[in-house]
Amino acid sequence: MRKIRVISALTGLSLILAACGAPGSNSGASAESLSVPIQDTQGAEIGKLTVNQIKGGGVDVKVSITSISPGIHAMHFHEFGRCDGPDFKSAGGHYNPAGAAHGHVEDGPHAGDMMNVEANAEGNGSFNVTNDKVNIAGGSLPALKDADGTALIIHAGADDYESQPSGAAGPRIACAVIPAG
Repeated sequence: MRKIRVISALTGLSLILAACGAPGSNSGASAESLSVPIQDTQGAEIGKLTVNQIKGGGVDVKVSITSISPGIHAMHFHEFGRCDGPDFKSAGGHYNPAGAAHGHVEDGPHAGDMMNVEANAEGNGSFNVTNDKVNIAGGSLPALKDADGTALIIHAGADDYESQPSGAAGPRIACAVIPAG
């Protein structure tokens, strides 16, 4: 009789874990992706952001953009899913739920940091960047689709990867809203 109770308890526990996902898992988030428009400071759509969840953690970030200034630009996730023009300050600071330093310094980088990207002579570009410090919906890493969403911001200049708290990258010139989860 005791053996039957133990088997029943283990079976029940197995069913609960299967329904909820194992601790630390992404609960199926590996197939999750999102695609949202990128807008300029005047509200015109100038590109597309696609974020794909990587199995095991992190995201693949794909950006296709037109009509920005040629050259190198910083690209970061920011803390709020808002893109109110013309300056996109509504997106807040860099997404930094762990309170880490910015850039390639001791105690850095934070979750919103990503590599600089380069637009060609016509101001167009396609970029593919991996960010291993966030997930789309959370789990073992902070969620981009948290309670208030996040935003992808492209800056006018390059990130120096040292200046605190944001890399001295200049004004915000493009923005994409990642909605709340």
